[in-house]
Amino acid sequence: MSMSSQGIPLKVIQPTADTTHKAEALQSQIHIVRSTANIFTIYRTANTSQLCLLFLSGCCAIVAGAAMPLVTVVYGNFAREFITGDNNAPDEIRHHVQSLALYLVYIAIGSLITTAISTFGFNTIGEQISRQLQQKYLASALRQNMAYFDVVGIGELTSHMDQDMKLIQAGISQKVGELLSGLSGFVVAIICAFIQNGRFAGIMISQPIALLTLIGVMGGFLSLTQRRSLAQYVRADNLAQEVLSAMRSVIASRSQERYGKRYYEALRHPAELDFRERFIFGMLVAGSVMVMHWANGLGFWQADHLLRQGHCTISEVLTILYAMAVAGGMLSQALPSIVNITQANAAVSRVFSVIERESPIDPSASTGVTHSRVRGDISFEDIHFTYPSRPEGKVLKGVDFVVPAGHTVAFVGPSGSGKSTVFALLERLYHPHSGRIMLDGEPIDAMNVAWLRSQIGYVGQDVTLFRASIHDNIAYGLPKAAAEKKDAYEIRKLVIEAAKVAQIHDFVASMPKEYNTMIEAHGSNLSGGQKQRLAIARAIISQPAILLLDEATAALDSRCEKAVQEALDKVVKGRTTLIIAHRLSTVQNADKIIVMKDNQILGQGSHAELLSTSAMYRELVRHQALEAFHRSEGDRLIRQRPHSLSTHEEHSKDILVKFDTVDIPEDGLLAVRSSSSSVGRVWSLNRPEFPYIAAGVSFSVLAGITYPVQAIFFGNGIMSMINPSLSTGGHNVEFWATMYLTLGIIAFVVYSVRGYCFAVSASQLVLRARSQLFKHLLVNDLPFFQDKDNSIGALVSFLASGPRQITGVSGTSLGLVAESIVMLATGITIGCIFGWKLGLAATATVPLVVVSGFMQYHTVARVQEYIKRDTSAVAIAHEALSAIKTVTVLGLQKAISASFESASHRDSQRKYWLMFAATYECTTSLRALSIAFVFWYGGTHLIATGEYNVQQFFICFAATMWGSQSASVLFAHAPDIAGSQAAGARLEELMRAGISAATHRKLNNGDADVPSITANVLRRVNFRYPSHSSQLALKDVSLNAPAGAFIALVGATGSGKSSVINLLERFYTGETGAIALDDMPIEQYNLDSYRGYLALVDQNPCLIGETLSDCLQSGELVVLDDEILAALEDVGLADYVLSLPQGLSTPVMANGSTLSGGQRQRMAIAKALLCRPKILLLDEATSALDSASEELVQRTLQRVMKGRTVIAVAHRLKTIVDADEILVFKHGHIVERGTHKELMQLEGEYWQMARLQQVMGEA
Repeated sequence: MSMSSQGIPLKVIQPTADTTHKAEALQSQIHIVRSTANIFTIYRTANTSQLCLLFLSGCCAIVAGAAMPLVTVVYGNFAREFITGDNNAPDEIRHHVQSLALYLVYIAIGSLITTAISTFGFNTIGEQISRQLQQKYLASALRQNMAYFDVVGIGELTSHMDQDMKLIQAGISQKVGELLSGLSGFVVAIICAFIQNGRFAGIMISQPIALLTLIGVMGGFLSLTQRRSLAQYVRADNLAQEVLSAMRSVIASRSQERYGKRYYEALRHPAELDFRERFIFGMLVAGSVMVMHWANGLGFWQADHLLRQGHCTISEVLTILYAMAVAGGMLSQALPSIVNITQANAAVSRVFSVIERESPIDPSASTGVTHSRVRGDISFEDIHFTYPSRPEGKVLKGVDFVVPAGHTVAFVGPSGSGKSTVFALLERLYHPHSGRIMLDGEPIDAMNVAWLRSQIGYVGQDVTLFRASIHDNIAYGLPKAAAEKKDAYEIRKLVIEAAKVAQIHDFVASMPKEYNTMIEAHGSNLSGGQKQRLAIARAIISQPAILLLDEATAALDSRCEKAVQEALDKVVKGRTTLIIAHRLSTVQNADKIIVMKDNQILGQGSHAELLSTSAMYRELVRHQALEAFHRSEGDRLIRQRPHSLSTHEEHSKDILVKFDTVDIPEDGLLAVRSSSSSVGRVWSLNRPEFPYIAAGVSFSVLAGITYPVQAIFFGNGIMSMINPSLSTGGHNVEFWATMYLTLGIIAFVVYSVRGYCFAVSASQLVLRARSQLFKHLLVNDLPFFQDKDNSIGALVSFLASGPRQITGVSGTSLGLVAESIVMLATGITIGCIFGWKLGLAATATVPLVVVSGFMQYHTVARVQEYIKRDTSAVAIAHEALSAIKTVTVLGLQKAISASFESASHRDSQRKYWLMFAATYECTTSLRALSIAFVFWYGGTHLIATGEYNVQQFFICFAATMWGSQSASVLFAHAPDIAGSQAAGARLEELMRAGISAATHRKLNNGDADVPSITANVLRRVNFRYPSHSSQLALKDVSLNAPAGAFIALVGATGSGKSSVINLLERFYTGETGAIALDDMPIEQYNLDSYRGYLALVDQNPCLIGETLSDCLQSGELVVLDDEILAALEDVGLADYVLSLPQGLSTPVMANGSTLSGGQRQRMAIAKALLCRPKILLLDEATSALDSASEELVQRTLQRVMKGRTVIAVAHRLKTIVDADEILVFKHGHIVERGTHKELMQLEGEYWQMARLQQVMGEA
């Protein structure tokens, strides 16, 4: 018998046919198949014009790649002229050399044109295709069923959306052209070699074979490591997504350090794989260099034998040697492209796993029954359901009920009893594993998904609004088909009508831009009540046949609730309405009330019937003390209508007046720094690895020497084949072949050590940059995350890709620069030693290469800066995926995809690719022109006159050309370096923002310890939000909360109550006045200690963790399981948790999405209690609870209040009638204060709210 994590014995159940069928049904909803798609799959998505340009670009890349092997043929002819020049007159030599040099010019021009077309074509089409793929990915992700999102984190999806797409774009753009050029050059070089001399070429073919074998073996290991590494990063991406989306809760619970450490731990194993990947690549480079050196040694040794036997000529030997060197060089040049394409191939598989996944409930499918109208008859027949992500427990057990068309049915019962699940099944967010759901006599499984959802209006307790105008947010409730049939005027008219019904029109009309006012991320510039009413307007704009209200008025104050309830009473007439409510006063007049508990129905009937037949319902009624207020339907409406909201100008907690017209001033500390500053930041992060970097750079210097040094071996090898006595030291060919062998071994060691050192430094830099950046983000204050440039999507995306990019400006780049400089300097030095005239002539071509390279770098830098600035498309995708339930219910998939497509087109960099192609082609074609110039000058001015011999020429030529080639190799990495610099600048910007916030906090932070007995006082506090500085949120507010007192804040939504909580938590600082704790301003207390004495329970709780136990940990405090169970017992969750097979170790999906709203709220309260605070801040802490749970929690709170100061924001007056003082807020002012009894006697604002909630009897 197995045991749970709490030591509870678990019964082992043998599978039956039913359980097997259930398991298969559940698995089908979350099944994910790894795609077999590869990089070629992407090209099949291209249209005709794109395929034509790709074909042209591919042909040009192949032609451009063939240019260098053709140079070898000309090179061999040059060699023949120089070696046999003694038999010809000087003028004849000059004529032949000039003709051959002209051929090189033609080749350079051809290379210039074809390279330009190839570069522009592949980059442009690569960007277009990757953008189309990104759009297809988002569309596919948005149409997945909800069970899929329960097991796949949003961070993982956004990582694929951004990081994988960047890998794919890199792998299908210029890198493809470079690979084709490399392979083309390789093949043409081999053909040229065999045309010259098949026997010698057959020997030398061993070089490319060895290289291909090496690339194949090492590339396989590299690809495997890359896939494992990227898969491991998903956990870190999901954590970052959850934490950054819940910063208010994270800051309040002082959990920044905790999540910073957890993020670091999530990165450690991927960092090890990252090191392994980089080291494998370093070994691949080392092996390739060794093979090429050994091949040269083998070539000279075998060529000498063939020359002696008369089977080849010296010009054929040189042509083949150079051709094989070019073949090997082309393969080496293709190595980075192979790495990029391999990474892209792995990314394609991950991306297409989503694109190819067929959603079991697909809203984009055209199949299914549709009707012209819906009556609204609903029936659930023996429904059994289990969440696929939690197969261990049933959520619904044999649920049966009928809702006649036009009737209102309410669902009541404890939180977690399955009420919201009924709505989810009716919306077809999930499939029940047994039973049928019928609509108008037909099973909803047979109906078209999109059509079905368009017939249903939904308002949930967790409202999600989008970063768009108020008009668009309401209009999103119109089905796409209906919206397409109406013009803009008609849609606006419907929007205004819906807003009036939802009692939000007057507020919107008071805005400077009215319905064009933009809503910020997560609706942060709206109060909870304003968001709720916008959601109601959005739900009713389409006049749906069925209306689902899941605690639709929970976030409203009593006055707004009554007004909205009256509006809803009008709306529900004639349509089928299902309501979930904890306040029985809002549903007692429903046609039917269904009582649920323990995932099943315990009773159904009218309010009067259930009072006589259902003990459970009577208990719920008793909890809310409704019996004394039971009235007939005619008496339900209060006789005195509350003041109209039109005369009750409402302001949000952010006081929205003129907020959209206020420009947020840019903080100088947050401005983008210069590139030198960003590079300095990168180097400071890499400081612990300086010994490795120093060693890597030292070995890069040695690596830079090896190439020019081989020029001495090369020239002497040629001379020793002609006349050994004329070579340096009079050595024969075997000696120089042995030197090549030795040089190969040395180069292998040098490149291996260099690869290891830079693998260590780069992988540690990425690890440290990601973890440090995350910590710097966490120390920012809340306003930082409300900036449009710092959207959660953009931050998570940069966390995933930015730190990896910055390695281009770290030790790896320094090593590349050092190697290139040393190679160039050594080449020039050797060339000048053996022949200064030719050496200086060759050196004269270097500035041209450098200038064109800088132009190339500058162009790419502009592209990267443009990409960094515009992250609108990523923000849209992230916002949509984060609010996937709302997107699904409203059927916004096509609208979101259209917005994303529009933003993606704005991000296009086509004009920059044209500039890049122009500069890139100059850099590559200058190589052939440089060779032409050196051969022309050396042949016509030095060889023809007899001033230089063959040995001098070839040593000078090889040394200087290989040296100058290093400059072009350096600038070939311009895109990577430019991208690294842009990423470094963004990293510096974000880290400086964190440093600025931390510095400001430190300068304004006190060092006093919080006393054991605490009393809070607000003295004439005025406050305005930084982003909405045109209007005060609090006006002359004074509050006195003695130690142990219970202070309640009530008033209309947006009247300033939550602003008091924000100030007490020190999220913001008051403009004037003072906030004191035991007569000392709170700024004089140590912030961390101060917040340690507070606990905040928000209206929208956030649960972050992998298990239930993990979600209840705060800060650095480790709470034992016994303490956790005790806290859960206090909030009525202990029995539920212990009933789960894994108990406290039960996995939790993102933000506790598989828990009910009430369960999440009670978890948040338990978490607050575990902090043992001296001051308890409750912002609608029990709003999501049913009456029984609310009474249980209320008793718990009353018990734990003893010895604690409690400040509570509440709309349900019943929860605060025992408060020591109640403060009534209106328009940011306190208009009344006193006890419940005193305020009732005043018959003012509080009295009006009490009448609306029918609690006058409690006075």
